[in-house]
Amino acid sequence: MQIYRIDHVAQAVPVLEPQVSLLEKLFGFRTTHRWDNAPAGVRGARLEIPGTWGHEWQVLAPSGDDSPIQRWLDDHGGRPGLHHIGVEVPDLDAAVTELDERGIKITDGVPGKWVEASLSPPAHGPGVLFRLRGPGALTMTGDEAAVPVPTSPVDGPTLGIVNLDHVCQAFPDRDELSAWYRELLGVVEVWRTADDEHPDMADLVLNVPGSSICLEVITSRGDDSFIDKFLSRNGPAAHHVTFQVADWDAALDACRHHDVPTFDDEEGVTDGARWKHTFIHPKQTGGVLVQLFWEERPGVWVRSDKIPGRR
Repeated sequence: MQIYRIDHVAQAVPVLEPQVSLLEKLFGFRTTHRWDNAPAGVRGARLEIPGTWGHEWQVLAPSGDDSPIQRWLDDHGGRPGLHHIGVEVPDLDAAVTELDERGIKITDGVPGKWVEASLSPPAHGPGVLFRLRGPGALTMTGDEAAVPVPTSPVDGPTLGIVNLDHVCQAFPDRDELSAWYRELLGVVEVWRTADDEHPDMADLVLNVPGSSICLEVITSRGDDSFIDKFLSRNGPAAHHVTFQVADWDAALDACRHHDVPTFDDEEGVTDGARWKHTFIHPKQTGGVLVQLFWEERPGVWVRSDKIPGRR
């Protein structure tokens, strides 16, 4: 199996409208489509991410009496969060066959159109959910009858996002997950820290051919790692999502304007070029830990290897 491209990142929330409003006003996303599909149990919205091409952010909320989104929320203690990563594969039937051979259980889907599964090694329990579709199957979130939404101007300052850089997953052993994903998904490892570079964590970055979005894997080191605490609460789940911003001061001004605090601000110099980053707590973003970064020259920030120190 191979990922051809990442299609979207989706989050699940109890109520649609407040989350869409936040993404428009603070993040600068632009809503393009909405839908309410009670038979499928989902209301949703598609939003364009500034600076990306072919990648969307989707917000999913329960609709009707038997909603899989409501079940997901209930399974997570009612907390919103990152629901899945939507990807396109060259051959869906072949992908389903390989998932079965590897002992990966399909948790949702429409035969011949799309499937949902955690693609982490099954022995470690459920990890990040992926939804897979084949060529020509353009919908996989109940959005078959999505209605276009007229563009409206953004009122007030936004973060100035220019790219969705990566989605990060916490996992007990980064090498195990990297090897698994490389063999299963066809991703390419492009960066890793030395084992002893940081006292409490190590990471690596996987590139998805055909997409500008990468996957990051973080694993714990030492006796009191924040990653161990995260894994004990959440399992091998998505840890954070990282966006690049064009203007650092403008991004922080936007946070202050919208009364959204940041934490763990850091800055440094790599190869003679400056970089900065900060985080927005999941309570402020609809259940997703968000990392923002700025870099003076392309490629220097990823080599700074900064991860939040307390979760």
